[in-house]
Amino acid sequence: MPSIAEFLHRTVDGVFAVDGSQRITFWNSACSQLLGIPAAEAVGQPCDDVLAGRTLVGDRFCEKECCVLGVIDGGEEPKTFDLHLPNANGKALKLSVSIMLVPSRGNGQWSCVHLLHRDHAESSIEDLLPQPEGLSENKRGGRADAGNGSESPMTPRQQEILELLAEGKSARVMSQVLGIRLVTVRNHIQHIQAKLGVHSQAETVAYAYRHNLV
Repeated sequence: MPSIAEFLHRTVDGVFAVDGSQRITFWNSACSQLLGIPAAEAVGQPCDDVLAGRTLVGDRFCEKECCVLGVIDGGEEPKTFDLHLPNANGKALKLSVSIMLVPSRGNGQWSCVHLLHRDHAESSIEDLLPQPEGLSENKRGGRADAGNGSESPMTPRQQEILELLAEGKSARVMSQVLGIRLVTVRNHIQHIQAKLGVHSQAETVAYAYRHNLV
């Protein structure tokens, strides 16, 4: 099975990752196409300088003291939220941003992976702020409890599709491998995303790796 980095390199969603010092460590080709910034100009640079993201009301969001990393330090996974990010022509793109924490190779640290997609979120920037103690992820209407030694929330068929998705297989290839209709595969993928509370295939796979579902 390919690594999470290999999958994120070839996904159609824009993906970038930052380390604890807020420097970009990963930038895939889809991100370059979406924002018009080559990986060579992004990797190694402070993410706030490269992205210059703003909230939907125009306030600066990407700053030195990023609230996303603040939430990471507190052990919470931020929800999906909307941002305006400028492209190479200076046009503000309204994008949905999902955050995933993945282990950095060999150093025991976490990388903050950002997944950019055009389907807009229902959450706002305020959802990134720490929640009161005692309010669990499930009570906030968040993602299904998975990993950490618990049983997978997937049905056997959904688990098969999730593993094929993590291998980078397309829906058409999955339908051929499993001997089921293409529309059935797509329905399963939608149900998997609904269970996990994610919005794209890249986010689905990142979540699956993060929670040991694949």
